[in-house]
Amino acid sequence: MLKFVPAQDTDSKLILKYISDLAISEKFPFPISVTLSDIETNLLGKDAVAKAVIFYLDEKPCGFAVYYFTFSTTTGKRGLHLDDLYVEPKCQGRGVGKKAIVYLAQIAREKDCARFEWWALKTNDSAIKFYLNVGAQELDEISVFRLNQPQIDKLLEDNKPMHAKLA
Repeated sequence: MLKFVPAQDTDSKLILKYISDLAISEKFPFPISVTLSDIETNLLGKDAVAKAVIFYLDEKPCGFAVYYFTFSTTTGKRGLHLDDLYVEPKCQGRGVGKKAIVYLAQIAREKDCARFEWWALKTNDSAIKFYLNVGAQELDEISVFRLNQPQIDKLLEDNKPMHAKLA
């Protein structure tokens, strides 16, 4: 029996473990700096910026997903962005990942999302194959750009920031 349960405060250590396990399994090329405090504040706290769901197979945790909502000016609607999806190796091949995608697609529909999107490392062949098999399309027309904390700091040092009232 498979269940999807919104993460609770008591799941913070499990989520941290799954984040680490996922990074190892996909050979994530960047340092992992997330802490238990980060998870408790930003994922499970009262002002959380994302949501997590724990997968249970036969009443035992077997994976997780983290997602958040975005907004598209061209559609005028929100989107659902899947940040992480991980299924423990012993539970892979049993339909857990596909059912997790279906579960998240249901949330996207209920929230009237115009899009349900995620990223995959170009080197993660098994994930790409899985995503294509569930009907996702790989986008050629978009490149992802990023400023990490050191680059944010440098940009602000090199340019006088505008003093805007933060939301």
